[in-house]
Amino acid sequence: MPSRFQEMLKTQRQNQETSRAGLKWESDEDDKLLTMVSQGVSLVDIAKSLQRTEGSIKTRLIVYALNKMEKENLSLEQVAELVKLTTKDITDYQERQAIREERKSKRVKTPKRPSNITNNDLYDYLQSIDRKLDSLLHR
Repeated sequence: MPSRFQEMLKTQRQNQETSRAGLKWESDEDDKLLTMVSQGVSLVDIAKSLQRTEGSIKTRLIVYALNKMEKENLSLEQVAELVKLTTKDITDYQERQAIREERKSKRVKTPKRPSNITNNDLYDYLQSIDRKLDSLLHR
């Protein structure tokens, strides 16, 4: 069963204006995005031009800004001006990202079963454990 996110992407991709939603970004799209931002084009118009959602445009700009901060030692104010967003947009994104990372780290990781192990192998293994437990309990 598809997730809500997958359903949303499917719907967005059926719409001509957002048909590239969720797809990998091409380098020429990044170049076009940055050029349009520097020319003062609105997020709505950039999204339409690149056939993406406004949210993905904003997120892409924020990630670009954060990378610039790190690599070029720019201030929050400098990168916000560069991508024509507010410092609040960027700090809000960072806070949400930290929350997502914290949730992710708390998830219980279920070990994946190697693909070469069959159900019969597992059954035999469980049977052997059962026999060992039985022998320990009946000593």
